[in-house]
Amino acid sequence: MKARTWTMVAVALCVSGTGLAKSRAPKDADKLVVATTVVPDLVEDLRYATPDNFLKRKVYPDTARCLLLPESAERLKKAADVLRPKGYRLKVYDCYRPRAVQYEMWKIMPVPGYVADPKKGSNHNRGGAVDLTLVTLDGKDVEMPTPFDSFTPAAHQGYAGGTEASRQHREILREAMEGAGFAPNRMEWWHFDLPDAKSRPVLDVPFDAPKTP
Repeated sequence: MKARTWTMVAVALCVSGTGLAKSRAPKDADKLVVATTVVPDLVEDLRYATPDNFLKRKVYPDTARCLLLPESAERLKKAADVLRPKGYRLKVYDCYRPRAVQYEMWKIMPVPGYVADPKKGSNHNRGGAVDLTLVTLDGKDVEMPTPFDSFTPAAHQGYAGGTEASRQHREILREAMEGAGFAPNRMEWWHFDLPDAKSRPVLDVPFDAPKTP
């Protein structure tokens, strides 16, 4: 199976180690692509595959990858192509997210604007949202107004506090992503959506690694 078109092939399997419910794959699940096949220098730091997130536990398996709708991935490439000459690469924190994980998040943070109601589905569940930041060309983090998943006013797009460098980096990221056709989330500097993401189907297919011969 080609890497670019690989997606969550084991429809009946649960996410390893999470105890999440089994899911059935809608037809649209096979449209998700591995983002690094479109943006080869994309840095993956999927926080929900680690305990370093607001849930304080791992809810993705080690095999999780940044999966996106093809349109999301192509727009991400446009942003990356603009940022590279300026000395930056993109690092992703979260991309496609199974709906079952959305329910886990809602239990802890049932606050629309920060966490989408799983009954309606998040744009992450659709492959139409990405959480990300900037790094230097050699992969070093740059200063941003807050860490990822900081549910505070300092994470808002219009936050005027913090250091000048952090605000500049936030604006460089926002301008590149908006220029590529993404819409920013006003409450989270790291979150960007496809403008029509809510028209896409909600997916609840667990991650699984490609099968080897």
